[in-house]
Amino acid sequence: MSGARADLRRLWRRSVRFRPRTATGWIVIVTASAYVVQLLTAPALQVLFQYAPLYSLPSSGLPFEPWRMLTSALIHQPISIPGSLIGITHIAFNMIALVSFGRPLEQLIGPARLVTIYVLGALGGSAGVLYASFVGLLAPNTAVYGASGAVFAVLGAVAVVQRRLGIDIRTLVVLIAINLALGLVVPGIAWQAHVGGLVVGAVTGWLFATNRGPRRDRRARIGAAMVTGVLLLLSLVPAAVL
Repeated sequence: MSGARADLRRLWRRSVRFRPRTATGWIVIVTASAYVVQLLTAPALQVLFQYAPLYSLPSSGLPFEPWRMLTSALIHQPISIPGSLIGITHIAFNMIALVSFGRPLEQLIGPARLVTIYVLGALGGSAGVLYASFVGLLAPNTAVYGASGAVFAVLGAVAVVQRRLGIDIRTLVVLIAINLALGLVVPGIAWQAHVGGLVVGAVTGWLFATNRGPRRDRRARIGAAMVTGVLLLLSLVPAAVL
């Protein structure tokens, strides 16, 4: 193993600890604050921020509000819903996973790139929900919310980065597979958003991992812009053709 790669692996191991003054920490703070507001204003904020595929289709009769594809990542399952197995664990698991994996990723690729992966993952997750509704895997009027798509994007990026560092990712792959499988058997989980976020995170993470350093920063920016453009097209084209 080269000395540079060994140094990167040591940096990864040292950066796991949570520190609020980071992009990861601020994402947690903003999301937790939105959750408190959601609980205090129930159900106003949830109704305003949640996403359903019909909001991307003006022909449905609902207002055309594509920004919900992003705002839905700010709200989560309320604390107590009769018969629900999720409850407050929805936001808790998402934020714990973000801190555990997002912090070392941020330390390695920088806060701006971490936020980019997170935001694009949220958009990719909603796009996954949108296109799943076209093939009958989800009812178009199904309301979805939560940061799971964005968190899965972080997991996808981490898997790619760790693979490039020569770190054994089998445990991480098993963890991702288990969580994807849970979405198929536990009611109320939009596994389509998980898949969409995971794919976007893996692609964006690969772009950032292969274009590190000042000389390749421009290439990384162009790649991220292209991913953003593709996601925007996927998000907005259905409104024009359906």
